[in-house]
Amino acid sequence: MANRRIGPADWRWILLPIALFAFAVQIGGTSAAAQAGWFPRFMPRPVVSRFPDIIPMPVGVTPRGVAVDKVGNVYVSVGVVRTVDSKSLEFIQVRKYAPDGEWLADVEIGQGTIGGLMVDACGDLYIALAAGKDRGVYRMDRVGQIELLPGSQNIFFANGFAFDDWGTLYVTESVSMTPSGPGPGGIWRIPRGGEAELCVRDVLLTGTGALGQPVPIGANGIAYYLGNLFVTNTEKGTVLRISAWPHRRVGLPRLWTTLKEVPEALEPLKQKFPVVMGDGIALDAYGNLYVAVLTRSAIVRINPRNKTQETVAAFPESPLDFPASLFFGTTWRERGNLFVTNLGMGNWIGPSLVKIDADVPGPPRW
Repeated sequence: MANRRIGPADWRWILLPIALFAFAVQIGGTSAAAQAGWFPRFMPRPVVSRFPDIIPMPVGVTPRGVAVDKVGNVYVSVGVVRTVDSKSLEFIQVRKYAPDGEWLADVEIGQGTIGGLMVDACGDLYIALAAGKDRGVYRMDRVGQIELLPGSQNIFFANGFAFDDWGTLYVTESVSMTPSGPGPGGIWRIPRGGEAELCVRDVLLTGTGALGQPVPIGANGIAYYLGNLFVTNTEKGTVLRISAWPHRRVGLPRLWTTLKEVPEALEPLKQKFPVVMGDGIALDAYGNLYVAVLTRSAIVRINPRNKTQETVAAFPESPLDFPASLFFGTTWRERGNLFVTNLGMGNWIGPSLVKIDADVPGPPRW
């Protein structure tokens, strides 16, 4: 076969892939995919300072919920107590921190407690207010406009949030209220663009009063994974599983596991709180479940296949002080870290937002 020279038309097919690759390298450092960590590490990346390992909160402020949006902004809800008409009332505020930890904004939502948080793909923030006159679920958009979601004022004690694959928002109700007093805990759902509706109330979602709060604290943290809702019952020390099918059908709660003792925890905590009580929960990229163990000042990881439990972090080795909520970082620098709010009830770290290395990446989002 005779040798064939490369002509001008042939060079186009040789140079086109090279040009496309160079273009990808040029934009890789600023694209959403690069920020999410999908590009190989040799490609250019933006230079961004890491979020601080700890942000202390001032006296009189109680950090509660935490959420991280897709560009790395961190949101923390805080409870602030003020005297109104001779009564001490708690108000929920939301603080926004930049990916480098700079405090950007502070917005007051209303009078209530808990302050559970969740963020969606559009950057809208969802805030739970429980028990107070402004109770319900609020949505705050990216420019700070706040609205109460229809029907959510009927949720007496809104606490944790989870989205399913169809955009339905599930809300835990730690305790309901009846004419005769506190009622059972439950799960509510808010379809995209719809009104809040009750899914289920059950004794498995109901607390015991063991924490000594004004009302029992049952259903609390919630996460969605492969057609199931995983829910902590704080005062019973359990994790429940609830089937959540398309078209908003929800099954009955079933006991999934009971939280095991944390060997690394302080003995005084074990003596004061016999029950290992879980609060907020999160999932990593492999489906492992992370639980903030309130009464052990610890975070544990539960393998979903065999339900074995291991300690990820515990005081005094880690800066945990009655952790309440946790959320995985979303950017390439922080995706292996858990952002955790400390209630500070032990007074050894104090009210704070801390960052804990989980050693595995959080789930892919959006």
